Amino acid sequence: MSFFCEGDATYPVVILGAGLCGLSAGYHLEQAGCTDYIIIEKDGNIGGLARTETFEEFSFDYSIHILYSGDIYVTELICNKLLAGNIVKQTRKSFCYSSGIYTEYPYQANNYGLPAEIIAENILGLIEAKYELSEPTLSPHFESWIYRTFGRGIAENFMIPFNRRVWAWDLKDMSYDWIAERVPMPEIKEVLLGALKKPEKKYGPNMEFWYPVKGGIEALPRAFGEHIPKGQISLNTNVVSIDANHHEVRLSDGRSIRYEWLISTIPLPGLVSILSDRIPTKLAECAAGLKHNTVYAVNIGLTGTELSLDKPMHWSYFPEESTAFHRISFPHTFSEWMVPEGCCSIQAEVSGSTYRPRNQSTLIGDTLRGLVSVGIISEKEALPLSEGGRVAVAKVMKLNPAYIIYDLKHRENTEQLKKFLRSSNILTKGRFGEWEYLNMDHSILSGKNAVEELFL
Repeated sequence: MSFFCEGDATYPVVILGAGLCGLSAGYHLEQAGCTDYIIIEKDGNIGGLARTETFEEFSFDYSIHILYSGDIYVTELICNKLLAGNIVKQTRKSFCYSSGIYTEYPYQANNYGLPAEIIAENILGLIEAKYELSEPTLSPHFESWIYRTFGRGIAENFMIPFNRRVWAWDLKDMSYDWIAERVPMPEIKEVLLGALKKPEKKYGPNMEFWYPVKGGIEALPRAFGEHIPKGQISLNTNVVSIDANHHEVRLSDGRSIRYEWLISTIPLPGLVSILSDRIPTKLAECAAGLKHNTVYAVNIGLTGTELSLDKPMHWSYFPEESTAFHRISFPHTFSEWMVPEGCCSIQAEVSGSTYRPRNQSTLIGDTLRGLVSVGIISEKEALPLSEGGRVAVAKVMKLNPAYIIYDLKHRENTEQLKKFLRSSNILTKGRFGEWEYLNMDHSILSGKNAVEELFL
């Protein structure tokens, strides 16, 4: 790679963002022997959304974060290098709550215990979708895909209401090409058995997952940071503009940094908005068309260890509008380090968007009422400690952006933007840089791939 020799500072590689992808890029530059780079991070800490906050000794991740991967390289890197000695493997215990009953996840394979009429609707609908509609015409949207894949019963009793809640979007305005590998699709025989008896088999890539023993999920980015010299990361540093023609990043403190290659992990629409060069109107429209939602993580710390559950549980899904949240998890079941001794914790997730606005000021009360309604805690236990209840901590975290919305123009918009940026020596990577639904292992690989693109 060539070097510049003018400006306040020059680097062959500048990385924007010290989340998992940016840290992975820095780590892999170090491994490749390239130590002349800098990571620019606007916040005072590394990690991005892979962060853990502590309130009065109760620790909560920025929404539920668990680790798993089908990639051998990432598995080795996380388990045997970065988190070696600070990681534990667990078998997933997750459930779906509908019709007043907890059934094991995934819903479509585990109907045992549901009302007989619901089971009949689900199985007959699946059979119809699989066999009676031999040549279905598939509309190009997510809702149609759900009906054609699972049938009317499973679609209307779980899949459609749940996905409307988690995405906070019109499913008819979403594509489906991204979803197939993420949703378990058992065979008819397995669905029948799952309705007739208690589950004996688990499905999905996260049936076993890993989690740090100490430090919460933030232990992972911190482990990356140990392999990157402190001088290579500039915290509390805001980028105000990027001159793509002159390969220059301009900072809020007046400094400029020149680069040969820019690896950006910041949200793609935000990156386009700070380009100082005039971009074609069509590309500006592509960036303006990118969509996302917001997730509010409502964190509840409770005194005492008992909850009104008849089975151990890591997390559960809620498709019905009777609760504000679409998912709850129990951080203390991931690691005892997450709570003070003799306590437990609950994290509820609530999605919102321009399509479905949420009132953050009411979410704590809404969540506590929801936890009572689904039998997790009693009305008295939902009161603050000062009023004789068990609630020691009640805090809300806001993730914005949270999930990428795969609207019907998503693929066209992102591909045009990435192609344009690549022509200006800008690689846009990671969940928000690529504007893709990437898990943590995929984000790590995205940073690694960015480095490989530079050197290969």
